[in-house]
Amino acid sequence: MGAFAAYTIIGLGLGGIFSLAALGIVLIYRTTGVLNFAHGAMGMFSTFVAWQVFYGWSHPFWPTWLSTLLAVLAGLIFAAIMGLTLEFAVFRWVRTREPVVKAVITIGVLLALQSAASLIWKNNQYHLPIYLAPQQATFQLAGVPIGANYIVIVVMALGLAFGLGAFLRYTSFGRAMRAVSDSPTSASLWGVPVNKVSAVSWMLGSLVAALAGILITPFINFDTTSLTLLIIDALAAALIGGLVSLPLTVLGGFVLGLLETYPTIWIQSLGFPRLVALLVIIAVLIVRNPRGFAVVAK
Repeated sequence: MGAFAAYTIIGLGLGGIFSLAALGIVLIYRTTGVLNFAHGAMGMFSTFVAWQVFYGWSHPFWPTWLSTLLAVLAGLIFAAIMGLTLEFAVFRWVRTREPVVKAVITIGVLLALQSAASLIWKNNQYHLPIYLAPQQATFQLAGVPIGANYIVIVVMALGLAFGLGAFLRYTSFGRAMRAVSDSPTSASLWGVPVNKVSAVSWMLGSLVAALAGILITPFINFDTTSLTLLIIDALAAALIGGLVSLPLTVLGGFVLGLLETYPTIWIQSLGFPRLVALLVIIAVLIVRNPRGFAVVAK
């Protein structure tokens, strides 16, 4: 029973990270219509920037919390600049193109970021994780010790989900983002700053990707490939929410985290969690659009 509770805690922590990453995908898709396959690579590159600051540039006499704060801020600032740059230099000019064209461009961005990161930080070389909370800090729940890092992850996932939902629903800029997602042309005719909305969406999406990448480093063999593959889990959770619903996306992330964690009690395979995520993606596609999936399968 203790082992089951421990795996449940791990699964919820992992699910919180999937939820965060998926929220970035949904946010960009809802406001710009771009299914961003480079989401994982954007989070990966920003995470390595944070890692470089934490382990490479921090002063040895600084307290750990200050090094962590500076590292996270560096990763998030870099992520925001990267999202703004991609929107301004690439996606602003293909806004009216077909969704497939924009999706293919994001794959090109993924490959470029992956290649650059491999040159700078070396591919398939594991790195030390980044902890937002001290490893020594633990709490007891039903006799099972819970690391403070897990609590931080779950709280941040839920807080961001409710925060983004409230932002989109109750603020004027959030309503403008929803208007652009419905029809960019009509929104521009009503005076909505479409370019500004798109830029902010890419910045926020990139920020969320960076945060998810930083949080997942204690869970995985931390390298450029494993972080980029976070897109598979994030996409599965986003599809559960239909690429629209933030609450369902968060719920999907937590469910996926548990589905990937419980089988590892009996199956010790590094590739098994990815298989679970792929099966979830296929199942969601079949349930949501069985006729379209059948056509693709042929």
